[in-house]
Amino acid sequence: MRIIKNILFLILIFIIPSCYAQKEIKGYYYQIGKKKEVSVYKYVDKNNSKNIEYWKVTTDPKTNTILTESYTTDFRLYNIFEEQLNTKGAEVIRYADFEQSDDGQNIRVNGIIVDKNVYKWVDHNKYKYSIKYKSPRYGNGQMIKERTKNKFENIEVYGTKYATVKFMDEYEIKYLENGQNYDFYQFTYYAKGIGMVKYQRYHPNGTTIELELKDILTEKEFHDISKKISR
Repeated sequence: MRIIKNILFLILIFIIPSCYAQKEIKGYYYQIGKKKEVSVYKYVDKNNSKNIEYWKVTTDPKTNTILTESYTTDFRLYNIFEEQLNTKGAEVIRYADFEQSDDGQNIRVNGIIVDKNVYKWVDHNKYKYSIKYKSPRYGNGQMIKERTKNKFENIEVYGTKYATVKFMDEYEIKYLENGQNYDFYQFTYYAKGIGMVKYQRYHPNGTTIELELKDILTEKEFHDISKKISR
């Protein structure tokens, strides 16, 4: 009987920390509060300070959704990504890209969701989301993103230290009509209670993009900056 008790005790020693670590992963994603909130994450490329992205993140507790609208350095909207949170994780429910025409107009390209797993609370295995779309310029295509949890890591970004969970993300973009594929990968870091604070993206041509969180702006601050720049 004592042997059985000892075995059960050893099993609990291994299971409890594992479950705790899995539950903790949820706290590193974007958080939804008690009221609807808008925050604008300003990311700056470590290798090119002129390369800036603004991610306007709207969290809504009524629908349990997170809407991310991504803008380029010159404040052009280039992507819409909406997720819904549930007991298992975050799943994509709406996706759209915006291509710029020759005359500078934004052309919306709505995506069809095939796979929807963006961020799982407890799954350490590889999972994915994928989108099919029809681009006016490139024709029928598909984007696939596969994610694997890597490890917990402490990093420093613009003088601020963060406790993060790190993921390995693998991308594949298929142009279905001409059979061409474009693959790249990145390491993505999420900080507790904040969301993404950094990614390191590696392209096959040798270029690297390291987006790092510089500031979190209010919606009014973002509006004022974009208005000032557009003058």
